[in-house]
Amino acid sequence: MSFERLKTTIRSLRFRLMLWNALAVLLTGFAILLIVRQGMAYILNYDLDRVLAEDLEEISQNLRAEPEFDFDRLQRELDIKAGSHAYHQWFVLFLDSAGEAIWTSKSAPQLPRLPAATETVQLLTVGDYRLALRKFSGKQHAIVCVGSSIAFIQREMAVIDRLVMIVSAVLLVASPVGGYILAGRATQPLAQMMQTTARLRPAEMSERLKIRGTQDELDQLAITVNGLLDRLAAYLKQKHDFLANAAHELRTPLSAIRSSVEVALSGNRTVDEYNELLAEVIDECASLETLVNQLLLLAETDAERPTVLDGDVRLDSLVTRTVEMFQGVADFNGVRLRVEPLPVIFVTGNRNYLRQVLSNLIDNAIKFTASHYQQPSVAAGVNGQAERGEIVISMQKDPERPMVTLTIEDNGPGIGEVDLPHIFDRFYRVDRSRMRGTPTGGTGLGLSICQSIIQTHHGTITVESTIDRGTKFIISLPLASKLAEVIAAS
Repeated sequence: MSFERLKTTIRSLRFRLMLWNALAVLLTGFAILLIVRQGMAYILNYDLDRVLAEDLEEISQNLRAEPEFDFDRLQRELDIKAGSHAYHQWFVLFLDSAGEAIWTSKSAPQLPRLPAATETVQLLTVGDYRLALRKFSGKQHAIVCVGSSIAFIQREMAVIDRLVMIVSAVLLVASPVGGYILAGRATQPLAQMMQTTARLRPAEMSERLKIRGTQDELDQLAITVNGLLDRLAAYLKQKHDFLANAAHELRTPLSAIRSSVEVALSGNRTVDEYNELLAEVIDECASLETLVNQLLLLAETDAERPTVLDGDVRLDSLVTRTVEMFQGVADFNGVRLRVEPLPVIFVTGNRNYLRQVLSNLIDNAIKFTASHYQQPSVAAGVNGQAERGEIVISMQKDPERPMVTLTIEDNGPGIGEVDLPHIFDRFYRVDRSRMRGTPTGGTGLGLSICQSIIQTHHGTITVESTIDRGTKFIISLPLASKLAEVIAAS
């Protein structure tokens, strides 16, 4: 294995998971083994203490039976018992009140002077021996001592220590190997995700990560990534369609300009004909300029979302000024433009962008409403009384959210159910054959621009419409003082 490959392996998630798993297993295993070892040592010592205390109690009961009790027979029985417990090196000492030995059983060791005994059982360790002492007042054999060597406990603990070392060595080897294998199984879905995402290309976004159905974090990650891929695919398709439509829209006026110039150059023309040709070229250039400006505005609102909110804007004042700008156009087209009383409202945003939204919506409302009421069947009204188009603009704070709602409503031709879901799509135009008396032309970008600007301001724009009854656009924007709350909640 090369050095670079070794570095890559060490830095991998699988290697780190193996280390964490091995460390956790080793620490847990060592802790368990240590607890078991200490527990065994405690149990062995505890059992020995209980046995010595019981033997001492048995001898004590025999001594209480004097003078009827045969002391010589007791000594013989104790010698026999000491001989039969050679492995534990069990023994008995009878001491006088001064602590001097009166009688000792077989194989009893030489012990140093013992501490003063009491009438309750005392347990103590002297050298390599465990002792149980007790004093009897008024008896010839004042102190009885029962003892046993603790060497057998040490031998058994040595066996346990060897087992602990063997198990520790097995854990030390097996935990990294097992951890590496388990980490490989855990990271295998991640490797498959990496392979799948590495195959994805902007031109081919149909492949998705496999959902294993385990409902674990990796499944949730796959679902999240698939959702991101769906959004990326939709975005790329939208961009592709946008470029294709933009190219088509740009090609139309350019083709018209080129055709007009080629016709003019194909022969001699009069001054009037050249003037007419130049006027047509200017019209086409104006359409081309409008389309390019709209495309640039869409690009700006898509690319500059973080910087577009440059200050607080008094929305009611902006609405009033925009309406005043269109008042003459509305009067000329016979449309009543009415503004209901507006509360003082501040929003955070770009004044020019918001004015663009208001201008687009009011201009569309005037244009379509005026065209609708110029139709003879509509203008005649009911019982021959003439009807007139009307546009009503209102604004109020949302009682349930920190938002302001701006409404622009007309009583024009309305939008059909088929077209309504698509009116914010870029380059989408309503089929004019389904709408009587509506004007033609336009780039199909106006409402897309409005939606993009409103979304840039963390707001929403929706539409409600009914054929021959009118259309209502509803814009919701966060209040300037509440913008942070709206952004945090979104």
